[in-house]
Amino acid sequence: MNLQSEPASLSQDWNLNTRKHISLEIHGTYVVTCLILDVPRDIIITASDDHTIAVYTLSTGQLTSTLVGHEGGIWSLSSIYYDGQHLLVSGSTDKTVRIWDLVSGKCLHVFRGHSGTVRCLDVVSPAMEESSVKVKELPDKLPLIVTGSRDKSVKVWSIPGKDKTSFIADEDADASSNPYYLHNLTGHTEPIHSISAHGRTAVSGSYDHFVRVWDLVSGECKHVLNGHSSKVYVVVYDPARDQVYSTGLDGTINIYSATSGVRLRTLTGHKSLVGLLELSSSDPSPYLVSGCADATLKVWDPITGVLIHTLDDHPSPITSFHHDGKRLVGGGDSLLRMWDIRTGTAVKDLLRDTLSLWKVAFDGQWAVCAYSKKSGQSMLDIWNFGTSDSKL
Repeated sequence: MNLQSEPASLSQDWNLNTRKHISLEIHGTYVVTCLILDVPRDIIITASDDHTIAVYTLSTGQLTSTLVGHEGGIWSLSSIYYDGQHLLVSGSTDKTVRIWDLVSGKCLHVFRGHSGTVRCLDVVSPAMEESSVKVKELPDKLPLIVTGSRDKSVKVWSIPGKDKTSFIADEDADASSNPYYLHNLTGHTEPIHSISAHGRTAVSGSYDHFVRVWDLVSGECKHVLNGHSSKVYVVVYDPARDQVYSTGLDGTINIYSATSGVRLRTLTGHKSLVGLLELSSSDPSPYLVSGCADATLKVWDPITGVLIHTLDDHPSPITSFHHDGKRLVGGGDSLLRMWDIRTGTAVKDLLRDTLSLWKVAFDGQWAVCAYSKKSGQSMLDIWNFGTSDSKL
């Protein structure tokens, strides 16, 4: 592990006096498929095609635990603090969903029922209504897991409480034998590639060109959203504006009303597959950012659909990015760059001459990137920029 301090050279108004950069080797030469940055709990979580999940201390870069149990690559990951437990949920090519205790590193539960790779998942706490239909004694505000698979289905599961005994499904078990299994949401005719959920609403995007909006309490499909001419790669649900954003292989971004299912606008300008889409949480001026195989990032106003900036000085397709509503860290193979998305200007190149850039996470103070060196070794780099002052 290489630990170094760097000068305050990123921005005139950004205090970098305590900035540090940590670089460490991870997961051998395997692809890093998932990355979680949890600043309040001082941890980073990575998952890989090597079948393992690794947990690191953010401030030091120290490996604290390796979670072993999956028999295939891990392709989806989400964490939640619930009932006094810090839990991690993972989905894998072994077709299982696992729930882990991040403090002990123990696998608490194994859910089976999907017949294909669990490609995407989200964890939510539903907003229940007094008049809502009771489904399988679904308790108020019980955290749920929503999983999407290459088997073309979306499944909904509840998370067992701390007082529940470990549930490990038999290898040939059907989902219906699982007491925590709630719904099988069917309707898509091709693999599910993206899930986004909040409250009692989930949105799924599929290779069948369609986006579906689901009620997690009743299991009902509320809307089938059309407008894409090819595979849908990313969906984002925006509860603040009750909108759905979707994008994919056709290079367009569609914006829908989640209430009516009506397509509000279609954003064009990208010239190839748009595989990345992220909405900032900042109000009243949020940003929707798209990353494309045409080597550009575009910054949009999600309310009006107006294109604000095009960040186009990249040498290769955009493979990952993350932004905090002010700055963005992202790029593609051979370059990781920081941008000011309010002005559309490049701030600093953080990495160059990498082989592959896999995953990026950024919160304003900390930036984390998983990538591979030209030797093939997988790496994790951590930057502490010393401040996340809201005035920046």
